[in-house]
Amino acid sequence: MSSRSRAVPLALGAMLILIGVVVVVFGVIPALSRREGLAQSTARRVAEIPRVVFVLAGSAPEVQRISLPARMQAGLETALYPQVGGYLIPTKVEMGDRVKAGQLLAEIEVPILDRMIEQNESSRSLEQAKIDLAQSRLDLAKATLARLRSVGDARAISQQAIDEASANEKADVAGLSAARAALAAAEAEGRKFAAQKKLAHIVAPFDGEVTERNFDAGALVVADRTEGSKPIFRVTWRDEIRGFVDVPEALAASVQVGVLVQFKLKELPGRIITAPITRVSPVLEGTSRTRLVEARIQNNDGTLLPGMFAEAVLELPRVKPMVMIPGEAIVIRDGKTHVALIDEQDTLHYVQVQVGRDTGTMVELPDGLALGARVAVNLSRQLPEGSKVQPTARAEK
Repeated sequence: MSSRSRAVPLALGAMLILIGVVVVVFGVIPALSRREGLAQSTARRVAEIPRVVFVLAGSAPEVQRISLPARMQAGLETALYPQVGGYLIPTKVEMGDRVKAGQLLAEIEVPILDRMIEQNESSRSLEQAKIDLAQSRLDLAKATLARLRSVGDARAISQQAIDEASANEKADVAGLSAARAALAAAEAEGRKFAAQKKLAHIVAPFDGEVTERNFDAGALVVADRTEGSKPIFRVTWRDEIRGFVDVPEALAASVQVGVLVQFKLKELPGRIITAPITRVSPVLEGTSRTRLVEARIQNNDGTLLPGMFAEAVLELPRVKPMVMIPGEAIVIRDGKTHVALIDEQDTLHYVQVQVGRDTGTMVELPDGLALGARVAVNLSRQLPEGSKVQPTARAEK
């Protein structure tokens, strides 16, 4: 083969190599550079999208367990104030004494009332004497009129004499009626004085204990009760204790007679007293917006004292299903309560909600949120509405 024929393939190979170099330099390398730049740009854009931690909105328990403050009061308690004015005779009982219903506790000496009773007795005697006198006069008038009418001769007795006798009889009838009315008035006044005298005896209204005595023997007591006046005695029956609990408005519809209440007292560590609700107020208290409930607790051993405070634990059935989310999911925007939701396109939306009961770590939402919704928590800053986010599920604790 000649030298010329061998040079043609060598030149062709060199040309192919040159073309390959050109393709690599001007085609592959720029393409790789552009791909790397695109990847970096994409990474930067992804890095710029904020990462947001979310939780799924859960369902609140069907039975809600709540703890509320409670106060203990006696089953019966009555303050005994003076109903008449006078001086207190030495009392029959002292604070702490047990008493029976109707037992005399103290007497009030009422000298003015005693004199009025004596005067009334004299008045009744006088009015009775007037009745007797009026009756005698009436009997005489009737007899005189009968004799005059029995005379048959009109010339012996004038008609004027008969008319005068008849008028005297009618006057005596009226006088007798007036005397009887005066006696009835005196007797009514006497019954009033007797009732007032009875009020001078202070008796126990029921079986119980004297828990307060505020006056000593000889003290002047008045019947006009004022706001700052003190009772002579206070009597309490505490064989049964009433536990009162103020239930918030959000739970007011759930309470009903028969629901069990657990009472816990600091003074009785480890002891739980269970009693059913016996009374439920039909209205909400106007200021606190709470519903008062009462539970009756047997206290035969006298351990519970009126005036104690306790913790009341109630398990109330939920009236309607509610969604529950962590408290850190609540966001305040423009003075209103919102939560931040993440939709299927990983877009952030703010939804206004109404918060129900707050348990401390969780809050209940009666409306405005669907079960299973992705709710952002612990937003480091409030992102604009419609922001794209990188949702990350919060790890279970």
